[in-house]
Formats: sequence, C-alpha cells, structure tokens
Amino acid sequence: MSDFPSQMEALARDAGARAAVVLERSGIDVASWGDADSETAAAEFGELWRQLRTAGAVRAPGELRSLEIVGSEGAWVAVPVGEDYVVALLTGPGTAPGRARFFAAQWAAAHRGEFA
Repeated sequence: MSDFPSQMEALARDAGARAAVVLERSGIDVASWGDADSETAAAEFGELWRQLRTAGAVRAPGELRSLEIVGSEGAWVAVPVGEDYVVALLTGPGTAPGRARFFAAQWAAAHRGEFA
C-alpha cells in the first residue's frame, strides 16, 4: 500500500477538511491524519456502515455510495473504498460537505485497486 499519512494530509487539505481517516468496515483505523480521534471515529463508522448496509428500508436503494453526518461545527463525510474499506473526512464549520464528498470519492476511485 501507499504512503497513507501523507496522502491523508493531502486529501484533507484539498477537501478543506480538518481530518481524514481510512478504516476497515470492521472498525479498524488503517491510516489517519488531522484533528480527530481516528480510532473512535473508525470504530463508530465501521458499526454505522454495517448497520446501514443491512437497513435497506432507511437508506437510498442500491449500493451505499456515501454517508454524511452534519452538525453545527462541521460534518463527517464517508465514502467506500472497495468492498471492505471506507475513507472519511471531517470538515470544519465553513466547509460544504459536498466538497469533502467530491474529493473523498475521487480519492476512493484512484485507490480502489489498493484495497481489493
């Protein structure tokens, strides 16, 4: 796999995010950068992603492509990278979640082969 700490930093900067993390859907933090408790975020996102994948009645039809949790001080945006991994960005209060989603999706598409 690549040099993920520097990639996470570059991704976060491009997206205007204050943190970035790649995690296994089981909740294990693979790589992270920035101002967030990445181990806790990875564990919580792993659990949330598992629940959403099985709760078809409360999510959009088809494969889950992204998840946004928006609060008054920022947002978490998560995008799948392959079958078993997710990249998540934590934005600040002035950054649109759509910007983070765009850059996360680009990063995921470019690195999907590394997580196959």
